[in-house]
Amino acid sequence: MSPNKTELIEKYADNLSKSDNSKYYLKYATDYLMHAPTLSRDSIESYLDSLRTKGHKPGTVNLVFRIIRRLYNVNSLPWEYRQGEAPAIGQRDEYRPQLSPEIIETLINAAKTGKLKPTEATFLALSTTYGLRREEMSNLSTTDLHLSNKAIYIATVKHGRERYHMVPPEIDKYLAAHNFEEEVSVGMLSHMFKRILVRSGIGQLKDQKIGWHSIRRALLDGSINNGISTLAMMKFLRWKGAAGAMAMPMRYFGNTVIGLKEEKPMLEEAKGDEEVFEKHPFLPFWRDNG
Repeated sequence: MSPNKTELIEKYADNLSKSDNSKYYLKYATDYLMHAPTLSRDSIESYLDSLRTKGHKPGTVNLVFRIIRRLYNVNSLPWEYRQGEAPAIGQRDEYRPQLSPEIIETLINAAKTGKLKPTEATFLALSTTYGLRREEMSNLSTTDLHLSNKAIYIATVKHGRERYHMVPPEIDKYLAAHNFEEEVSVGMLSHMFKRILVRSGIGQLKDQKIGWHSIRRALLDGSINNGISTLAMMKFLRWKGAAGAMAMPMRYFGNTVIGLKEEKPMLEEAKGDEEVFEKHPFLPFWRDNG
């Protein structure tokens, strides 16, 4: 690799977050630069074609395209593509696995019967209740948990709506059992998910391409099947743009009540959780008689 390309990859590496996927991104960016005779659009097309020839799926090709685009943006290189020209992914090419309710009930029963470690039970409770992404669980700290007021604050990712959620009684003891000052990285959470499968007696699934997001998808599907509106679930799952016309009113709700003795979070924006909890597909599994 020429010194110039070495500088390009070093600058790209410095710009990456320290996530589990950073080595994966760096691998493709480096491989592209090693094989590109120039930094033109033709070189990008040629490299993507070589991935297709090797049998890489459309989703992987699209991801590599976005890795290369970021490599160019970080290094202020001219980008010869217009918006909408990224490699397409057909509906049949997407793989979005979700867990069945029976599998999720098995995982929750393992937590309730002590087969899981307390930390594993805590994060399973968070995932099955709120559909949290790994990054959202990793970012939680003690300042986000307000059990005395039955509230938890989620600093969402993917430009979604950061918000308070109500904590239902079914899971409060599992949240109280964990010290949220302990660092739990995204990578640790990925390994934890596989351990949960094994401890729950379904370790045969650990080699499947499933993870915490498979619970998030199941929560969405089960909630809508139970009669919760799509808009309510978009807000509950903190999707980007979910607030829509309510974005400004939501920002004007007070989020902290100031009293003479204490401050406490105000849950006006979390009141929609009550509707979701009434028809929640997985909360009943956490109950003592569930």
